[in-house]
Amino acid sequence: MPSGERSAAQGGKIVAASTTQHIAVVIPCLNEAPTIAKVVEDFRRALPAAAIYVIDNGSTDRTAEIAAASGAQVIRETRRGKGIAVRTAFRRIDADFYVMVDGDDTYPAESVGALLEPALAGQADMVVGSRTMAGTSSQFRRLNRLGNRLFPAFLRFLLRIQLTDLLSGFRVMTRDFVLGVPITARNFEIEAELTVKAVERNYRIVEVPIDLRARPDGSFSKLSPLHDGRRIMWAIVLLFRDYRPMAFFGGLGLILMLIGLIPGFIVISEFVETGLVPRFPSAILAVALELAGLLSFGVGLILSAVSRRFQELEAKIELLVRPPWHGS
Repeated sequence: MPSGERSAAQGGKIVAASTTQHIAVVIPCLNEAPTIAKVVEDFRRALPAAAIYVIDNGSTDRTAEIAAASGAQVIRETRRGKGIAVRTAFRRIDADFYVMVDGDDTYPAESVGALLEPALAGQADMVVGSRTMAGTSSQFRRLNRLGNRLFPAFLRFLLRIQLTDLLSGFRVMTRDFVLGVPITARNFEIEAELTVKAVERNYRIVEVPIDLRARPDGSFSKLSPLHDGRRIMWAIVLLFRDYRPMAFFGGLGLILMLIGLIPGFIVISEFVETGLVPRFPSAILAVALELAGLLSFGVGLILSAVSRRFQELEAKIELLVRPPWHGS
């Protein structure tokens, strides 16, 4: 690996220290011509030895041209979607540490040292710049602020994940994390997928407070709060299904069985009183709901066993690829 310098935040200043670690700053962009030059320059100033990559995600303005003129290496990905751009970056860029940040100049480059510090010290596999931790003063739009409160609460309810910022686009990830976490997201659900898979695969996550700035004049958000919010919510549900199948299908089965008790109770009450079953549709519905609930519960048991086996298989593959005596 090429030698360079790392930046660590000490006393509010970024202090350079020699190291052999290679750091890559990954900036996925779509039509960020008004801000990309400043973002590249700010991160060049904060991390003078890092390699800066702009992933041009099919921009129709001068984003790629301006980024290249600012000294960034431009990787073109014409398939639209932030998740696709990040996957392309991880496939094509080799580094020890990856700094992922948006190209809209809302994340402070001067905070990158604080995010790198836990990863460089071997204390975290992914460090998240939290915009909502106590003491921060981030500038959100109203719907975005609501989403950034709703999604972490939803995640805590489903997966018991105790994090304050699920959707932050400012993160530091280690090589082991990038190689070990498969990404399937196509759009803005990429951050939710990274977070959930990091927790479920027992990677270490550290949150560092940052202040989100408002977008500069002339810069426009590509995120639709309602459309993309729905996609993010659905992505969380699917991840819950995949990683907690017993809870997902068992909970669904329990709900179906409880609903089945309503018509079932009516049919049974009438049978006790009259000895007859006059409501055949209600009886059939009750039986169908109870059977569907039992079936869902059984599916949860089977998928839970399969999931456990896959976890064991992944652990064995990891030992083959990287023996325990292999240095970090």
